[in-house]
Amino acid sequence: MELSRDQWIDVNYYKYWDILYQYSCNITRDQATAGDIVQEVYVAIWNNYHKLTIENPKAYLLRAVRNKSLRALTTSTFDTVQLEEAYMALTDNQVLTKEEEVELKEQLLKMIYEKAQEVLPEKCYQIFVLRFYNHLTYREIALKLKISESTVDNQINKALKSIKTTLPYAVDYIVIISYLLNVR
Repeated sequence: MELSRDQWIDVNYYKYWDILYQYSCNITRDQATAGDIVQEVYVAIWNNYHKLTIENPKAYLLRAVRNKSLRALTTSTFDTVQLEEAYMALTDNQVLTKEEEVELKEQLLKMIYEKAQEVLPEKCYQIFVLRFYNHLTYREIALKLKISESTVDNQINKALKSIKTTLPYAVDYIVIISYLLNVR
């Protein structure tokens, strides 16, 4: 027997709400956002129930909550710690596709570059970007900017030290540097 829209929502809301809420909390790291996301998924089902064919309610709901939670991550402003925690939770649970993993890494990198631009002198920032964003070697940077390789090395060390001391204490410095070196 096929359930009516009201019955389907009642049965699946009470059966899966806690699981969906926890799942969204693990992704978004925000309880209010997670609650809103779960509600929005059920409202979308309510509004489109007649168009949907849902064979496995739990799988459908988890996928919908996952997608909506990931969209929330891309439109929210996070501090570096929150973004890193969300990335770790998602990759630890193998929730992300390769494309989504790259997108989250890109968000973290954007935050690092913004912080670098904020705290580094202009020349130091230029060298930082050439090294970590453009992936140039010390030699290539030195030739491009007509400076010595030791100056490049000093500026990179200065940049990393400045960024490390201005990022929140919980950020794993090694993880961030590996992101800088491995993305793209």
